[in-house]
Amino acid sequence: MLNYLATPLLAATRGTVMEPDAGTRNALCDALRFALENYYVHLPQKRAGFAIDPVQALQLLKESDGIRFSRRLLSIISSLHDRHTTLRLAPPWSGLVAYVPFLLEQYFENGHPRYIVTKRFFGFEEIPLGVEVTHWNGVPIHLYLENLAAETQGAHWSAQMRLALSNLTIRPLAFMLRPSEDWVALTYVDPWGKPYTATTPWRCYASQPEAVSGPVSGAYAMAQGVDYKLLATGAFLRDAGRTTQPSPTGFASQGPFRHGRVPTPAGEAGYLRIFTFQSDAPAQFAATAAGILASLPQERLIVDIRGNPGGNILAGQKLVALLAGGRIPGMAPIAFRNTAQTLALTTLPPLAPWHPSIRLQTSTGLGFSQAFSITPLDDLPPYRYPGRILLIVDALSYSTSDFFAADFVDNGLGPVLGVDPLTGAGGANVWEWGALMELAGPAGGAVAPLPPGYELNLSVRRALRTGTSAGIPIEDVGVPATIVHHLTRTDILDENRDLIAFAARVLG
Repeated sequence: MLNYLATPLLAATRGTVMEPDAGTRNALCDALRFALENYYVHLPQKRAGFAIDPVQALQLLKESDGIRFSRRLLSIISSLHDRHTTLRLAPPWSGLVAYVPFLLEQYFENGHPRYIVTKRFFGFEEIPLGVEVTHWNGVPIHLYLENLAAETQGAHWSAQMRLALSNLTIRPLAFMLRPSEDWVALTYVDPWGKPYTATTPWRCYASQPEAVSGPVSGAYAMAQGVDYKLLATGAFLRDAGRTTQPSPTGFASQGPFRHGRVPTPAGEAGYLRIFTFQSDAPAQFAATAAGILASLPQERLIVDIRGNPGGNILAGQKLVALLAGGRIPGMAPIAFRNTAQTLALTTLPPLAPWHPSIRLQTSTGLGFSQAFSITPLDDLPPYRYPGRILLIVDALSYSTSDFFAADFVDNGLGPVLGVDPLTGAGGANVWEWGALMELAGPAGGAVAPLPPGYELNLSVRRALRTGTSAGIPIEDVGVPATIVHHLTRTDILDENRDLIAFAARVLG
C-alpha cells in the first residue's frame, strides 16, 4: 500500500496554478447561465427557497475583474444547495484529493456530539484510533464543523453537517477549493482524559478519473441520480485502506451489498446494507439483490442505505419492486422544466412522452411538464420479499437513495429509521454536459462545449412523490424518518451494533 509520506504536500501546489484566463472565465459563465436558464429544472424552487438569483450572479461574475474567480464561481454553484449540480474543475484539480491521514466520525453522548478517530490512511499511525478530538486548529471541533457546514451544498442543516464531516479530512479538489491552511493542529484526549496535540500537513492523492465522473453518454445520463463528489470521497476511502471486508458480526460482502442475519425479539431478521446504486446493468443489480434477499430470513428485513450517494435510478426503483411483495409499486416520476430548449429536447423518441405537456405551456402557463416514471419492471426476477421491512437512512442518503426512500414510504413498505431527521433531499435526474450536448444536438439545440478539462453536472428532470404525498418534490424536502436513533460510540467502533439492535427491536 502507498505510504502517506510518499504523497506530495498540498503546500507544494501553492502558486503553481493560476486562475483561468479571461476567455475561459467568460465561456464558463456563459455556459452556466445558459444551462440554468434553459435546462436547470430546480431554478424556480432554488430562487424561492434560498432567495438567490444565480443567473444574475453569473452575469456579474463575468463582468468582474476575475479576482478569486474560481472561489466565486464555486460559491454561486454552492448557493443552489444542489449536490447534483456541480462544476468539475480542470486538471490538475480534476484528479486530486486533498487529505489529512485520518477519518473522524460522530456519535452522541447525553445528547451532545462527540468526534473520534476511526480510520487512518496509507499506514498513518501517529494518532491512536478511538481517541476523541476536541479542537481543530484551536477551534472547538463542533464549532469548526458548523462553520464548514455553511459552505457545503447540503439542502438542509443535517445534510450540511454530514457533508462537513465527510469533507473535514477528505476534499476532492475536482469539486472544491484547496483548504486554506497547509497543516492541521489536532487536539485530542486519550481514554483517561489526558490531552495531546498532533500536527499533520495536508497532502494530495491522485485519484482515478472514474472516481469523479461517470461515462458521458445520453442513454446513461437519462438514468443517473448520483452525488459525484460523495462518490469521489468514497473512492478515496477505498484506495486509502478503508475496507469493505466481512464484519466481525459475520456479515458477507457482495459487490455493493453487505448482508447477514441479526436477532430480534421475535426471531431472526435479515440485514442488507447497500453502499451504492451505481450500475450499468440495473436488471442484473436487481437479480443479485433478489438472490441475496432469498438467502435471508423471510419474515423480517432491515435495509440500510446510509451514506449511499445514489447511482442508477432504475436500479434503486427495481429493488423497491422486489421489496413490495406481490404489489406493483408506484415509482417516483420525473419531469422537465418547461422551456423552449426542453421542448426541442423532447422531440427525441426516448423523451417523447414529456413533449405534449411542454408544447401546451404557452396556453397552460405551467412551469413543469407532466411527470413519468422511467423504470420498467418487466425484466425483474420472479422473487419478491414477503416479510416486514425497516429502512435505515441518514442525511448522506442522496439522489437515487432519496428516490428509493420516497418510493419505500409512498408504497407503505415499512417504517424509516434515521440517524438524521431527513434523507439528503436530492430529487433529480442528473446529466453531464457531454450527455446534454449529445442529446440536444440532434434536437436542434445549440449546446456549446465547455472549456477544455471542465465538466458540468446538471439537474435536468425533477422527482416527485407518489401516494398520499403525490406531487411533492423530493428536492430540498427529502424523506423524513419515522424514528430517529443517534449513533453511539459502540455504533462507531463496533459495526453499528446499537443501531442494528435498535432497528431489530422496532422491527420485531
